[in-house]
Amino acid sequence: SHTTDQRVFERELVGLTPELFRFARSLVGDPGTADDLVQETVARALQHRERFAMGTSLRAWTFTILRNFHYAQWHKH
Repeated sequence: SHTTDQRVFERELVGLTPELFRFARSLVGDPGTADDLVQETVARALQHRERFAMGTSLRAWTFTILRNFHYAQWHKH
């Protein structure tokens, strides 16, 4: 069901946050900025959940969101 999928998605997403944080740290260095990146990534992943194909790699999908957001931010400055 949709609700079950949503719960599974959210649980998996929360489970990935330590890895997302490490990845963000490797991109930006600063823990505060890395934390902001992770928060934004999680928010975007939840917002665009319907774009995620269940059964594919949530890790790869969220890492791509994080990286794309980081580059978009970085190129703004």
